[in-house]
Amino acid sequence: SDKPEQRFTVFLLKDRDINAFATLGGYVAVNAGLILASEDEGEVASVIGHEFAHVTQQHVLRSVEQARKDSLPILLAMLGAIAVAQGSNSDSASNGAMVALVSAQGLAIQRQINYTRSGEAEADRLGIRTLYRAGFDPGDAARMFQRMLALSRSNQGGERERTPDYLLTHPVTTSRISEAIQRADQLRASGARSVASTIGRSDNPLLPGNFSIQASGGGDDGLFPWAQERLRALTADTPAQAIREYEQMARAGKLGDAQRYGLSVARIRAGKGPAAVDDLSQLLAKHPGNLWLELGIAQAGAHGNDRAAADARFDALVARLPNNLAVARTYASVLNERGTPAA
Repeated sequence: SDKPEQRFTVFLLKDRDINAFATLGGYVAVNAGLILASEDEGEVASVIGHEFAHVTQQHVLRSVEQARKDSLPILLAMLGAIAVAQGSNSDSASNGAMVALVSAQGLAIQRQINYTRSGEAEADRLGIRTLYRAGFDPGDAARMFQRMLALSRSNQGGERERTPDYLLTHPVTTSRISEAIQRADQLRASGARSVASTIGRSDNPLLPGNFSIQASGGGDDGLFPWAQERLRALTADTPAQAIREYEQMARAGKLGDAQRYGLSVARIRAGKGPAAVDDLSQLLAKHPGNLWLELGIAQAGAHGNDRAAADARFDALVARLPNNLAVARTYASVLNERGTPAA
């Protein structure tokens, strides 16, 4: 971003509602539902980039300060209008008081909407640029907007089809989508992919012309579908419900490899680890070196009769990836469940 010194804390909420938000101090929350509703990693990244822009531009802080400034004058105006209406001898005095109250409230809401719209436009512009600098397709932002708009239009009142919470604070319009597409086209045409070209040369004339920053490699690494299905299995209310969800998906069409992995995760959580080993082994043969599958096989084996083989697999993973958090935590959880002194 334009402010790389800004620290962020991104955290995941175990909530199937489609939402994300930023708050003071660089804290950015992403609901599991938003990830499950996304088609690929780039769409999720577009939302995070947008929320980062809200932080770097201090939109939340400015909104709080603006509300504080507006509250006293609007309150005085409300009280004054009500006092005038109440002092009238007219039979419609009570109606006048109500009109004054509603008008003042409407003014406060409209000012907040106007302020939010300007912030959203700025966050769109900066968020798409950050997305592009990170190595993603800048068109991912427009595609995410289109997905949200489609979900909103399909609203039929049910829990699954209701308007996403994200749209309540980030309303999507066709003009906003077209602006996102136009901005993406402009970025592609400029070719200013790297952080070095955009910060070092154009954004900050005080830096020397040969100043170089190596942009971290971004873009979709192909792991998103596996992470997405793991998340689906882990955020169901119960493991049994997760299994039923995958069975329903299977009735609608053949499960993909990532979905078969998600079903295996649900089975492991339901205490059916041995039943998941065969399917995970077949998937690993198709996707050698896939860490999600290797961990799944080790975890499933640890819940079966061959703990020694599972421990050997875990030990090999720890030796190969000593600083990998997923490996360490999965192995630790298995040992903790075992509860023996040796474990």
